[in-house]
Amino acid sequence: MARLEIRCPICSQWEYIEVADDATKNVAKGLLAINIAAGMICEHSFIAYVDKNLIVRDCLVADFKIELPESIPTEEAEEVVTPETDAIKFDLIKLNIPEVLLVYVVRAVFLGRKIVIILDEEFLYNHINNFFRYIFDKSFDFDIDIISEEDYKINKGQYKEHLVFKKLEIVRDKNKFINPKKLETEQAIVHKFFAEYDLMAGLIILRNELNKIFEFSKTIAEFIESQKGKPITSKILIDLVSEKHEEKIQRPYLNYLIDIVRYYFKVEVPKIDGVTNLLGFL
Repeated sequence: MARLEIRCPICSQWEYIEVADDATKNVAKGLLAINIAAGMICEHSFIAYVDKNLIVRDCLVADFKIELPESIPTEEAEEVVTPETDAIKFDLIKLNIPEVLLVYVVRAVFLGRKIVIILDEEFLYNHINNFFRYIFDKSFDFDIDIISEEDYKINKGQYKEHLVFKKLEIVRDKNKFINPKKLETEQAIVHKFFAEYDLMAGLIILRNELNKIFEFSKTIAEFIESQKGKPITSKILIDLVSEKHEEKIQRPYLNYLIDIVRYYFKVEVPKIDGVTNLLGFL
């Protein structure tokens, strides 16, 4: 058995846990994701990512203000596999896409909005498109146009319904979908990618967190659609996610997912006790 030192990303308490020596034998380009349940090290639950050399690469909670799901105790570990990524130049992405811009884009995708990124460096277009295809693979659909500032000025009328971003600037957002003061979840997820010195590990962690949000909100959307006319409570939805995904979510996080259900999945959400529309419109 190998001993791994695992440190909680919230309170910094640490303990050793044991995993089988061959736990990562099938891990090639990917990472091993180990669920650390509340009570194993401290009162918090999180995910530890371990590479093929049994080195802990990161311990992740997607958000510190909206409480993330608490994993139900399990001894199982899941391999996170990386598909072909040769077409993505990670160093170019980090150098040319500001962290705050990626936060804006992720939020816009969560809300099902069309997006324009103004960027004059045309040689980056394919790399950025490949990056978005990878991180949203098997989760969120997206509609992103990358154009030069000159093209935007000429064709501005075509993008009246788009959210338009240029580096650190929100150029167009007529309905105020993006509130920079209410992006804690997206900021925490994206920061992990930019802070990770191993580019591949950061990419895997980013995609994994985006996929989790997609699966949780999809489960809720499908359930609400199937229950038309029937009363729904927040407890029912929390229990639903817990049963299907083996993770416990808190009510503030449920509120966050419900907005994705409304605006990305376009599901009419009935009145649910304790659930509010965080955006406050539409």
